[in-house]
Amino acid sequence: MPTQTPLWPEPPTPRTSPRRGHRASARRSRRWTVGVVVAVASALLGAGGAYALDLLEPGPAQEPAVTAGVSADVVAGAEAAVIESARLRTDLTTALDHARAALKSPDGRAADKAARSALATVIDDAERVATALGAVTTAPSGTVAEAAAVLEASAALDDDVPAVADTLREATDAVIASGRQVRSERAAAAADPGTVTTDTTPDDITPAGTCPEPDQVWSAENGHLSSSELAQIPFAPGHYVRADVAGKLAALNDAYVEQFGVDMTINSSYRTYAEQESLYDPSSKTAAPPGCSNHGTGLAVDIGGGVQAFGSAQYDWLKANAEAYGWVHPPFAEPSGRNPEPWHWQSVLAPNSY
Repeated sequence: MPTQTPLWPEPPTPRTSPRRGHRASARRSRRWTVGVVVAVASALLGAGGAYALDLLEPGPAQEPAVTAGVSADVVAGAEAAVIESARLRTDLTTALDHARAALKSPDGRAADKAARSALATVIDDAERVATALGAVTTAPSGTVAEAAAVLEASAALDDDVPAVADTLREATDAVIASGRQVRSERAAAAADPGTVTTDTTPDDITPAGTCPEPDQVWSAENGHLSSSELAQIPFAPGHYVRADVAGKLAALNDAYVEQFGVDMTINSSYRTYAEQESLYDPSSKTAAPPGCSNHGTGLAVDIGGGVQAFGSAQYDWLKANAEAYGWVHPPFAEPSGRNPEPWHWQSVLAPNSY
């Protein structure tokens, strides 16, 4: 291991731990910017990577200006920094998941555009901070100098991450509140035509009981299947289809494995009414309205692993073989169809071609 230049001219005073000193300094600044993230990444890369607890190798021969006692303090501080940064990253990731889900929810889709845009910006910023925290918590190697860099990086982040998370939560709450207000005004307008609202409902919202395309069939049961009507796909844990078609889908997968050596990749299967509602965007053809999609009947799956590309070996093989197992690629999803989707496959029992 090459000799490393000490990061400081003389040993720090032992009465204050390096971790505390850096955290106190960070508290004095209390201002988070994207520049902090860049500085963190630069510090870690300049030290040869972030800190790994099990590979830390302090040594007087490598760092003669650092005493054994100070080295121990640096190591202890870095250990605490890694643990704290991992905890903060977990909390921030949870807040990010909630924010993304809020944007896709019925309230999020109905929210004011300014609120949605503000939340999207905050999500981008928070993702950069989460990435920087990840650099603090993992690394291929470590030295005393590298541990000091971890302390520097964590001090720049740890005290400011809670503020970033709070901003994310506030922006998420604002979107939800805005959406609920808009939806409440719409409901009031529907109940009393004389009610004045600040929102205009788009003309292309699909009323319950109807579907926008002639090959779609609305059903009240769509998205409301009971657990007894569903079966988990054997090769795709967490994904479900209607119980009476699961066996043929598994048999199709067995043949697929013989051909390609891997299971089919299932990206989407049965969807509840609420899940379909969160996906539906009237301005896009990507997802059908709630009550109109065959995903809600438990008779459709979206397949990846190469199948999602027209003309791929996996797609062509399914086109030639899937129907023998009771699964087909519907006309609407063909390259010349109204909504080309190579990944969408469904049972021959599906009530419509969607």
